[in-house]
Amino acid sequence: MNIKFKFRFFIFFLIVCLSCASGIGRAFASCPSDSGQVVTVTGGLKVEANDFAYILKGIPSGVAKTTPGVGCSVGGFVFFDIHKSLALQIDLFYHFRQTKVEQQGNTGDLYSLSVELPFYVMGQWRFKDCSRLYLGTGPTVEFGYYAVIKGQGGTFDLYQKDDETELSAMQNTSMGWAILFGYEFAFGLQFNVTYKGGFYNVLDANRTEVGAYPCALSLGVGYRFGLTAPKNTGGHGH
Repeated sequence: MNIKFKFRFFIFFLIVCLSCASGIGRAFASCPSDSGQVVTVTGGLKVEANDFAYILKGIPSGVAKTTPGVGCSVGGFVFFDIHKSLALQIDLFYHFRQTKVEQQGNTGDLYSLSVELPFYVMGQWRFKDCSRLYLGTGPTVEFGYYAVIKGQGGTFDLYQKDDETELSAMQNTSMGWAILFGYEFAFGLQFNVTYKGGFYNVLDANRTEVGAYPCALSLGVGYRFGLTAPKNTGGHGH
């Protein structure tokens, strides 16, 4: 599997999607009524650069540690606008992540591919021009399907189970908590900062003695569309 090729493909795919979304930006808007009486549903696309590593517990830093590496995330979201100050959002991400692993003088690069589903409860503050600031928080669950360490000793599959113990080095399911902060322009373009920290030990073998908890800081851009722009110009500057 060519990781570099997939990374470039993800970037190209999202650029194409965002270009298509920006082309219809004049036909859609993200400024719903502030009445709070009707829940409106919209959606959009996102691309993020992620800085990813594991927090190790029960292991001295001199024995083993991970150093954050930069990856790419591609996905979309569904947005439920409940009130001018409250919304719900569900994301769906496809992640390419990498981090450097050091253990007793040996180093390797950990590469992983996964799908993640975060759920946010969001507070939002709208401005007169229909742009808004928002802050969201909520649980997230992630399902990995490819995770390897590549080093001088070769390639080690972290999800492959041992024939005798039937345990793998790492489990492919992770749960955590996410915090999202961002700004959205009136025409739907978004800029986001996200932090996600795992509270579930992803190790499989030796998990009763040591722990590894994934964490990621992401910077992203998105585009939200799906609402017809209001025709009247008055009464929406709350």
